[in-house]
Amino acid sequence: MIDLVTTFKSYATSAGYEFTYGRESDNEWLITDLITLSGGKSVVILGIIIEDGEIANSFPQSWNVTTVISLGKKFDTDNESGTSAELDETDQQKWDRRLFALRSAIETYIKTVFCAETGLELTRIRIATFMNKFDENIDGISAEIAFNYDSRV
Repeated sequence: MIDLVTTFKSYATSAGYEFTYGRESDNEWLITDLITLSGGKSVVILGIIIEDGEIANSFPQSWNVTTVISLGKKFDTDNESGTSAELDETDQQKWDRRLFALRSAIETYIKTVFCAETGLELTRIRIATFMNKFDENIDGISAEIAFNYDSRV
């Protein structure tokens, strides 16, 4: 069995991102009260992990996994003097100021995890933007991913 939360957290922190895992309601509290997204910091938000087992001889042989990974940011520059994610920005402004860069960054993060972790095989990805999420008005990119791994490894 692979500790997926620790795996995703390790790659997030090594890339300089803050990290949260769990239900959206818990993430709301963590992002609002415990994480400071100043100085251009970004946060990786790992949603609940769902694992479906492939069974052979009454034992799980491999796992098909789905989850949502998000990469969010409040400020679009490396210091707080940059433009903060606001309710009155247009979608185009959000895209130009932070979402386009985050789209590239989440793809790089996912590639890094799945290229380095040879036991994990990415099988599907679906990417969407989100805006003004949580009390902090974070903008970001979410990736619904599916992957599998062999439990016998």
